[in-house]
Amino acid sequence: MKSLCSLLLLLGIIFTPHAEAQELKRRAFLGLYTAPLPDSLATVHRLENGVLVTAVAPGSTASALGIDKHDIVLSINKKQLSTPGDVTALNKTLYPDQVITAQLLRDGKRKNLKAKTVGRPVNKPDHASITYGQVPFREGQLRTITYTPANVTKSPAILFIPGFPCRSIDDYGNTPYEQLIEGWNDLGYVVMLVEKPGLGDNENTQDCMQIDLYTEIEAFEQGLLELKRLPEVDPENIFIFGHSMGGIVAPVISQKHSLKGVMVYGSPYRPWFEFAAEMFRFQKPLTGTDYVASEETLRQLHHVLYRYFVLRQHPSAIAAADPAYAKILQEEFQYHGGDEFWSRDYRYWQQIDEINLTKAWAETDEHVLSIWGEYDFQVVNAEDHKRIAEIVNHYHPGHATFLTMPKTNHSFIRVPGMAEGVEQMNKRDLEYNRTHFNTKLVQDTDAWMKKVMTSKRE
Repeated sequence: MKSLCSLLLLLGIIFTPHAEAQELKRRAFLGLYTAPLPDSLATVHRLENGVLVTAVAPGSTASALGIDKHDIVLSINKKQLSTPGDVTALNKTLYPDQVITAQLLRDGKRKNLKAKTVGRPVNKPDHASITYGQVPFREGQLRTITYTPANVTKSPAILFIPGFPCRSIDDYGNTPYEQLIEGWNDLGYVVMLVEKPGLGDNENTQDCMQIDLYTEIEAFEQGLLELKRLPEVDPENIFIFGHSMGGIVAPVISQKHSLKGVMVYGSPYRPWFEFAAEMFRFQKPLTGTDYVASEETLRQLHHVLYRYFVLRQHPSAIAAADPAYAKILQEEFQYHGGDEFWSRDYRYWQQIDEINLTKAWAETDEHVLSIWGEYDFQVVNAEDHKRIAEIVNHYHPGHATFLTMPKTNHSFIRVPGMAEGVEQMNKRDLEYNRTHFNTKLVQDTDAWMKKVMTSKRE
């Protein structure tokens, strides 16, 4: 009897967090995207704090306040803002229909704004149902959004893993992400999104800008386990789609969990130290930097990358070592002190680099689809994606397929060329992106998944 009681107690400990999970409340939709305030602007305007607005989401609280791109927001609800992380932390305190105030600097003049907070949007696709759920995560809960096709049972399913930005899954509306997800949904796939810690409606989770890579991987694993439990999902036919840095997370998760297949788009296989150097060399001339000036910057950049990735130095130590390094860190990695580096915690990128992706792909015995966009500004050539397929097929013959998405950029958008794609990226033209989404990505991934589902597992 004692052993039975002990077993029941153990089971209670294991399952209690899931059983006690409470429904997450919907938070307000701030919709404010920012970057650290450049030293040049801080000096000109004699500011000790503030964040630079890079975008404002339509229909958001920031839009209701009247905040515009290029404004410098000094405070919200009388709380000073100094980093994008401050904005993320503030968003956790906001719920719909609250009075909100903001102070900003526009064209050298201070403005005080006031409005009511706007609730997060609820997506309502035509041919599917959407469930706003939650999964337990450490001491808190993560929001999940699950798209379920109408009138189907035991459907194949996809866990969608996005790129590195700390961006809420509630912000996918009218973006290529949403078009891809709804395209799959229309073809009969259940698709789950998992909110990264510290974002959206999540409760009691660490700020996204402060978590490391392995915390993020753990969060997506919790989502995968929940996806497998859903009654409408066929647990034998679950796929992962990893975009950009999500394609680095995908093989790490597939090593631990049985899946039907893994799809990656715009993801390197090499150590990030090696990949980043090539990426910068390729991108700078395309963004208008003179070739000679670009080379001079790159020579300094190599020293910074070596110290950061190989010696594993903290960015503050690198900045202190040489004023030229400090300039590189600020201009290329948006580093302004503290732990935030390249829009994430500094550990995140070092951990990306330390993952042996060749080994991870070699140990992935699921079927793999490695997709490269012909005009992908971030993944500069097809070599990385071809090599992923080669590695998988070397250790698991016939399991991997390489696919080129013609005239398509990193964001699944059809563009006429690489230079034009860069120009369009800088414009951030949401309407252009919406109307130029490459639907071939939906069609080709669907065809591949159907082929995999009808094949016998070796």
